[in-house]
Amino acid sequence: MKGFWEYLYNNDKKLFEYINKKIKCRILDIFMPRITHLGGVSFTVLSCLFLYLFGQSEAKTAATQAFITLTGSQGIVQLFKNTIARKRPYLVLPEVNTFWSKLLKDHSFPSGHTTAGFSLAAVFATHFPAYSPISYFLATMVGISRIYTGMHYPSDVLTGAILGMVCATLTELFM
Repeated sequence: MKGFWEYLYNNDKKLFEYINKKIKCRILDIFMPRITHLGGVSFTVLSCLFLYLFGQSEAKTAATQAFITLTGSQGIVQLFKNTIARKRPYLVLPEVNTFWSKLLKDHSFPSGHTTAGFSLAAVFATHFPAYSPISYFLATMVGISRIYTGMHYPSDVLTGAILGMVCATLTELFM
């Protein structure tokens, strides 16, 4: 079993290094640190608030479900982060490209930004199916940006994406 976990970690690390180091370029250095904020608290909560205040009935329902999904999924993210306590890549790996002078002190697993992005994308895809390709594209870009900016391993991002979609599905089922 130890060999299996080592295999997963080594491939996780290789994919991280490819995204964080090998595809690094000036355009992505400008784009990725900005797109990552679409999964942050300010953007996600304000999106829900905007839809609720200015939208029609379907938008208000979507905003309510999105806010509930965000709240639940972020609670689970914090539980996992504090239980699993995986160190962020820039604390473990050499020469990781980071883009902020003040780096995060909390743990890496799972990615809260990616969870939030996919929470919104899944809820919005249910209520506004015509916009689902762009919703999922933006959520995916948030996840990739978290790796590109050195904040998360690919497995953190993948787990966050799954967690966000599962929480959105559960919210839809129970509402």
